[in-house]
Amino acid sequence: MSEDVVVVGAGIMGSAIARELARKGLRVRVLEKSIPGAEASSVAAGILAPLVEHEDGPLRALGCASRDAYAVLAEALKSETGIDVGFVRSGVLRVALDEAAAEALGAHGGERLTGAQARALEPALSSTVRAALLLPEEAQVEPPHVLRALVRAAEHLGVRFTSGAAVRGLVRRGDRIVGVETDQGPVLGEHVVLAAGAWTSLVPGLPRALSSAVRPVRGQLVRAELRAPIAKRIVFAEHAYLVPRPDGRVVCGATMEEAGFTKELTLGAVGALSSHACAVMPGLAAARFVEADVSFRPASIDGLPLIGPAGLPGLWLATGHFRNGILLAPSTATMIASMIAGVAPAQDPTPFDPRRLGGGS
Repeated sequence: MSEDVVVVGAGIMGSAIARELARKGLRVRVLEKSIPGAEASSVAAGILAPLVEHEDGPLRALGCASRDAYAVLAEALKSETGIDVGFVRSGVLRVALDEAAAEALGAHGGERLTGAQARALEPALSSTVRAALLLPEEAQVEPPHVLRALVRAAEHLGVRFTSGAAVRGLVRRGDRIVGVETDQGPVLGEHVVLAAGAWTSLVPGLPRALSSAVRPVRGQLVRAELRAPIAKRIVFAEHAYLVPRPDGRVVCGATMEEAGFTKELTLGAVGALSSHACAVMPGLAAARFVEADVSFRPASIDGLPLIGPAGLPGLWLATGHFRNGILLAPSTATMIASMIAGVAPAQDPTPFDPRRLGGGS
């Protein structure tokens, strides 16, 4: 049976898109080479901080809209599935440990604080913190919970998930893409959405200009645990970020490495992250080490995600979100679903149109 839409990739991006398409009444099938959320979606820290990540421009605007959409999405997913995705407007403190970093703080907006004022808000901060910016609107979620809720909600709406389906190429009929070829046979659909993250460029048959538009950037992070939360807010420093959970868990991240698809944890990265984290909050030296993890961010060649038509009729991309995949999933899902349904998206998709890099084949 032919689907209305075939989505390749069952991470948070593909699952969010599938749910949104199904809410519009479309028949959707999601293909995943492993299991849903096995890659970057489950490793991510869950930071929703567009003001920290981006300067003024379309990507910051998209990020702010997506961050704010999480408040509604979190309630909807809890209603649909009973799963609490851990959405908290925890706010962010961006801290500076030296004068050079203190001077650079102004680029991010927010309320400027002295080191003493920052420590009054977060007493666990190091005495070496010189200054900080307070960004109270920033938030966080628990990515594995978000992913599980999205999959369950999508399945309730009739979406079919197929695990262990490796995509071998695109199926064409004339100049139109009408499905994908997998190791289990062809899966046909009126539309195909590639949401395969860092692996998108490995799908054979992409338009030539897009075949190298996304590359993997390896990221390693460390998870630790204390008996009580060490802080209320996410803390960004020059060389590390710290994401405290309400139950005492802490995520310390993250590296950015040009390592291809070499999925290895390294002592150097784990040691450096731990050292940077303890420099920002010395109390973390007593935290129990839980685990280190690694995955790949999908980085685009121009720094903007690829959201929209790929230059071949029937083919759509939702990838290249780099370190903001969790943040941008709600806005990307509504944007893709709206365009496929022939409705103007709430946010202008033009800056993210994949055809800006060249189209057709």
